[in-house]
Amino acid sequence: MERENFYYFKRKPIKLKSKYERWREVAELLQLSAREKLRVEWMIFYPTQAKQNASLTARHFGISRKTFHKWLNRFKDSLKRIESLKDQPRAPCRKRNGR
Repeated sequence: MERENFYYFKRKPIKLKSKYERWREVAELLQLSAREKLRVEWMIFYPTQAKQNASLTARHFGISRKTFHKWLNRFKDSLKRIESLKDQPRAPCRKRNGR
């Protein structure tokens, strides 16, 4: 028996999921709320179905273009990290002293 053939095992090909399927899985792992998962769907719909058309994406989901652009910019600025689509606290970081 040749030594080279003995150690060779044929592997199954690795089949990677699409980028968008992985985004959905990360959203599940992070336990995002339904609203936050919907934002992930906005980010998936925008390049796939709407072909980079923000107006079409906003109309499809029933939101304003301004709202969509706010979340899109936040998503892009974070280098497309799903965590950036989470709700952020609305309370001010610093409050005035009531003197």
